[in-house]
Amino acid sequence: MPHLLILALPIPPRSLEKLGDITEEQVVRSPFGDVGPLARRQQPGASTGVWILPYFGSPTHTDPRATLWAAKDLGVQRILAIEGMVGLAHDLTRGDIVLPTDYIDWTKHQPATFFEKTGAGYISQKPPFCPDISAAIRGQLPQARPVIYLGAEGPRHETAAEARMFQQWGAQVRGLNLVPETYLAKELELCFAAIGLITAHGADRERAYGKGEVRRATREALEALPAIFAALPHPPACGCNHLQDRARQRGVLPKDWRKWQ
Repeated sequence: MPHLLILALPIPPRSLEKLGDITEEQVVRSPFGDVGPLARRQQPGASTGVWILPYFGSPTHTDPRATLWAAKDLGVQRILAIEGMVGLAHDLTRGDIVLPTDYIDWTKHQPATFFEKTGAGYISQKPPFCPDISAAIRGQLPQARPVIYLGAEGPRHETAAEARMFQQWGAQVRGLNLVPETYLAKELELCFAAIGLITAHGADRERAYGKGEVRRATREALEALPAIFAALPHPPACGCNHLQDRARQRGVLPKDWRKWQ
């Protein structure tokens, strides 16, 4: 079963060659809009591949429900997002690699569920991100700092007052691509976790000027991907793929996930 890798940074195709050659490209039609083109990379002789989608989680771009529906339709179980994030915590700076372990939802106009009619999206958010993928990231990127992620919406940046408020809430980074994706993924029984790359400081700090730190961190994250994928247990041990078992047993959801609503 192939993986889907959502890329939130513009990354040159040559940087992804370690994941294999491009063997297939697809645009997936979903009830929430078209998704793609997605490119599948696969190593020679490998039984599984990696679907890659350049992704920007703004409300003006792809509906996150469409992206997750497309992943499910392609037979994907695990989703790894790589996102550029704003460092709200004052001890985070450009080029730091972080591992989101919890989140605060500050989105206002994003879809909140696939299940407006049945309420089948009432799923525990503990843990907030897939433990299998998160453990693999920790093992291969030990420098990745655990952080609390604040999911916001573009296109504007936060104000200095908002940055201070987010810090008081406990948020250490801010981004656009993990919320509502992580809890929508749970509704479809998909594993979802992320690697964060700090690309900017919060609005209450002086601007950080780049000296190649983000490129270095991006390279480190990409070089670790094959080992991260190899470290994932098969079948999944996290339980993400069974989150809707009770809903199916109660008859709230049919066996065919395409008919879920």
